[in-house]
Formats: sequence, C-alpha cells, structure tokens
Amino acid sequence: MPAHLKLADAKTYIEEVLSYQFNNIDYLEEALWACPTEMLNGRQLPDGNKSLAVVGDAVLHLVVVYYCYGRNMARGPANDVWKRVACNEYLAALPHAVGVARFVNMSAGMTAMSEYMRATAVEAIFGAVFNDCKGDYQTLLKAVTAMGVFAGLESDEE
Repeated sequence: MPAHLKLADAKTYIEEVLSYQFNNIDYLEEALWACPTEMLNGRQLPDGNKSLAVVGDAVLHLVVVYYCYGRNMARGPANDVWKRVACNEYLAALPHAVGVARFVNMSAGMTAMSEYMRATAVEAIFGAVFNDCKGDYQTLLKAVTAMGVFAGLESDEE
C-alpha cells in the first residue's frame, strides 16, 4: 500500500481512537516511522519516531503524575503507578497499541513488530498530539486516557 494511503488510514483510525483531530498530519506521520526515513514532506528522521517518543514519554509522565496528584496519592504509590505504566510491556499491551502497530512503518525485511517498537509508537503518538495541540493539558489527558493507559489502574485503586 502506498505510504500516503496508509497514512490516511492511520489518521482515520488513530483520530477515532483518541477522539482527537490532527491539524498537522506531519506529526502523526513522524510517529508512525519506526525506522530512519525521509517523510512525505521531505523531513529527515535519522532515528525514526524515537525522538518524538521521548517527547511522548514526557507527556505520559506529566499526565500520570497529575493523575496521581488528583487522587491524593502519596509519592511512593504514585511512583509505583508511573513505573507500571511507563514500561514497554504495559504500553505495548494497551488495547489500541496492536491496532496502531499495523500502521507503523518498519525497516525493509522486518515482518514482526517488537514490544519495544509498539510501545515507542504509542509514546510517539502522545508526542505527536503534544506538538499538534501545542501542549494543551486537557487534550493530552484525553488522548492518554483514550489510549487506555488508566484502564488497568482503576480496579487497583478500589
């Protein structure tokens, strides 16, 4: 499938999952490259989506810490929540991570996506939303929640 068609399908799927409409699709395109590339707009990505995933990791940290703060969690339990959701295994197992994975562009010859690559794609999508919404916290919270990050935690709090 040509890259621009795959990107259009990815945009439709991811926007539906996140209940968020991207204003600049370039951010989403960057999030979906697991390998070095030149994007459709000509931008070079020597590390694929990894730089954007670093931004997404920071977004995830902010949203999770504030989630814990809003629940009056002590520092120890809040740190435990962060360690749980920040690990690749947790992020890769999110309900929508597998759906997102089918849109991630990998190096030629790769046939299977690793847990690390799925988790990195999820973080990169959070980074893409951050860039696109210019850091609006409520939008970020909505995206992280829609991706299912907090779904496994709700039952733990009871």
